[in-house]
Amino acid sequence: MVTDISEKKKGVDTYLKIPLLGGAVIGFAAALIQALLFAAGGPQAYGFCVACHSRDLINYITNSLTGSNLFLAPFSANAVAAGTLPVLTIIGVLVGAAGAALLYKEFRVKKGDAKSYAVYGVGGILFMIFALCMGACPYRLALRIGYGDLVAVFGLIALIVGVFIGIKIAMKRMEGK
Repeated sequence: MVTDISEKKKGVDTYLKIPLLGGAVIGFAAALIQALLFAAGGPQAYGFCVACHSRDLINYITNSLTGSNLFLAPFSANAVAAGTLPVLTIIGVLVGAAGAALLYKEFRVKKGDAKSYAVYGVGGILFMIFALCMGACPYRLALRIGYGDLVAVFGLIALIVGVFIGIKIAMKRMEGK
C-alpha cells in the first residue's frame, strides 16, 4: 500500500515535462525521423516543415481533383510517383495535437466574431506565403542552419525581427484596453 504521494509511479508525461529531458527526447525523435527520410531518398533539410508539407498536400489534392501540375517537392513527387501519398506530417501534427488536448482535457473551442476569424485566417495565409518565400517554416529553418545555409541565418534574423514587431503591436493593443 502506498502511503506517501511521492512514492506513486510516475508516468512518461511526468518525465517529459522536465525541459532538458523533453528536449532531448524530441531532438532524438526529430533526428531519427530525419534519418528515416534520408533513407527514403528525401532531400536535405526537408525532415519536418509545416509550410512545405502543407503546400505539398494542398497541391497534391488540387492536382488530383483538377488534373493540374502544381509543384510538389521532389520527396513528395517521388512518393506520388510510387503510388503513395505525399508527406502527411501536417495531418499527424493536427491529429496528435487534438488527441493530446482531448486526452489532457485541454481542448476548447474559442468563440469569436467574424473579424477575429478573418484576422487569424489572413495571418495564417501570410505566414504560409512568407514561410515559403523564405524557403522554410521555423522547423526547417533550424535544419537548414544546421546544414550551414547562410540564407537560413538571414531568415532567422527576419523571423526574430517579425516576432519582436508582433510583440510590440500586441503590447500596444493590450495597453490600449
